[in-house]
Amino acid sequence: MSGSTKNDSYKDIWQKFIDGDREALSALYFDFFDVLLNFGMKYSSDRYLVEDCIQNIFVDLIRNKGNGKQINNIKFFLLKSIKNQILYQQRKTQKLIPVAESGTINFNITYSIEHTVISKDTEETRDRFLNMVKENLTNKQKEALYLRFNCGFEYAQISELMNISVESCRTLLYRTIKSLKEKFGNSEYSNLVFFMLMRSRNISFS
Repeated sequence: MSGSTKNDSYKDIWQKFIDGDREALSALYFDFFDVLLNFGMKYSSDRYLVEDCIQNIFVDLIRNKGNGKQINNIKFFLLKSIKNQILYQQRKTQKLIPVAESGTINFNITYSIEHTVISKDTEETRDRFLNMVKENLTNKQKEALYLRFNCGFEYAQISELMNISVESCRTLLYRTIKSLKEKFGNSEYSNLVFFMLMRSRNISFS
């Protein structure tokens, strides 16, 4: 099923939910639980806290019937909700990293691409790239890369999640990629592996 078809399906499910069908929400819960758990653990290493936050999101949705509002991008809505819920719970337990500094959360970034692309000849180059990312990027830069290349979010969505302007978001990503590219090298081979790694969907921050 294509991404657009899936999104249309989720919008149909959401419409059923706000029309009063509570069971419709269970489909979203089961489809997005793993996505929300993985994303939530970028902001907290406490799995139980993240799972509780996921439960809280869906309980609140049931209580408020989604406030009867239309949602254009269900995935973005839920990911934004889980981040906000985690930050809220951290405030309650006095372990909050201020929202303005949310990018300082520690991210452990790893990249991988399909086995047919990565061979023994490129493993050394990939490892050099990974070390470069870990040693040279701030956590805010890592978060921006994750949201852009793994989640596929637009600049406006990333800026909303990170509480920065769209212009700042564009500048952050541009400078981050430019800096990495300069450090990675300018040979034709290095360029090829660099862009394959950057465009890979198998990016994990855990």
